[in-house]
Amino acid sequence: MSRAICISVACAWGIPAALASPHSDPTTGRAVFTGATLPSATSIELNPAALGLTEVDEIYLGGTAVVDRVVVDRQLLDIDSGALSAGPSVHDVTLSPGGMLAGIVHFKDRVTVAGALRVGPGEVFPSGEALRYHSLGGSQRTYGIVAATEVRITNEVLLGVSFAGQPTYLKLRYARDTALEAGHGARGVDSDCGGAPCGVENPAATERYDINVHSAWLSAITINIGLVVQLGHEMWIGLAYHTAPNLDVQNELDGTMDVTRAPRDGGGVLHGGATVNISHPASVDSEFRARVAPQLDLHVGFRWEDLSRLAAYDVRGYGSTFTAAGIPEWTERPRGFHDPFALWAGVEQADAGETWRFGGRLGIETSSVRDDRTSAMAIAPTSLTADLGVQLRLPGAPNVIAQLSYGFQYFPSVSVRDSAFDPRDRIDCIKSGYDYSTAGCEATRLGYAIPTADGDYSRMEHAFRLGVRFVLP
Repeated sequence: MSRAICISVACAWGIPAALASPHSDPTTGRAVFTGATLPSATSIELNPAALGLTEVDEIYLGGTAVVDRVVVDRQLLDIDSGALSAGPSVHDVTLSPGGMLAGIVHFKDRVTVAGALRVGPGEVFPSGEALRYHSLGGSQRTYGIVAATEVRITNEVLLGVSFAGQPTYLKLRYARDTALEAGHGARGVDSDCGGAPCGVENPAATERYDINVHSAWLSAITINIGLVVQLGHEMWIGLAYHTAPNLDVQNELDGTMDVTRAPRDGGGVLHGGATVNISHPASVDSEFRARVAPQLDLHVGFRWEDLSRLAAYDVRGYGSTFTAAGIPEWTERPRGFHDPFALWAGVEQADAGETWRFGGRLGIETSSVRDDRTSAMAIAPTSLTADLGVQLRLPGAPNVIAQLSYGFQYFPSVSVRDSAFDPRDRIDCIKSGYDYSTAGCEATRLGYAIPTADGDYSRMEHAFRLGVRFVLP
């Protein structure tokens, strides 16, 4: 059995996918030199069955970073006439680091065991005063302790499974329009804010929320089940299914909530507890790999994510000071996702000890949110991807390998002029006496009856992976 120690440093720059996880990470699976049929350390969670496609033992050290760039040109809504007018622009760039330490050991070409510690590149939410009723920043990040095993059932069939303790840490920052919450009643949109009617989005009636919650380590176990089948000489297909934590429909994250009262209410800070319920998605990864030339492999990959489960963050706040101040006990913070599909294909040189090795892939990913549900918390139209990779085996030191991959994801601009977020729904619901059979009250219950998300949204992603491997005889 050949043995190796692999040390890799990875960096990713760009906007994360709709929901950051080891499966939606743009530097894993879609990226060159990774995939569901490759025995990379990334397959410990991506497809543990692929770990058995080599006899090389390795230790893997990696670092990741994600830089988000979002541009939003807002449109403001007049609640009386329904007319839209040009509003402020927001340009936001955020950074999210991560990392991974992993080890892989093979036993007699039949069984593989592996383990990893990782911090996934998180989803960082945009911030900007003009976006305050949808997002004032925050993030969602997962951590993982992973144990994996692979068994070669026959020479052509490999099975693998990994278990990940995967707690989620969530930070939500947003504002609430206390005047809009009261409709045309007392303290409502017709009440006084500095000598004039408050209307909608008046800073004097803006109440701010800062929520920090997380799940317990042992309450969030994710299972990754993988299969690799050899279809012919140098021809493989891999398939993996990733469960939601604990196979649950919904998971609870517990922590704290700080509320800064609106200026017209004194501006004090209230402290209390919070629980956020999240429905994490399941996902599927697959890849077909075949030798199409003496040292050239074709890669065709596919990914599906059950993001439709994440319709909203279900926020519960509790504390004696909250009740007295009229802080709502329950708030829905919509994401509005539906299931996305991603497909990519490309070619990659097989590693046969050459000095240079290259690869490239092109792909498409369907939207994960409807245009009318687009907001600062969810910008995900149909997009195009392109990935390139290069590997260098250092001359005079063949046991030292440098590897770099780059990925670009282009999201066409989205123009929203009939947003599902409509403050008039809140007013209509109150007028109806909270008749939840009405459209206005349904929008209120689902969290869409807040200041509008009409506007123009732009997004792009650049993803890099840089690695160095030290291979031992």
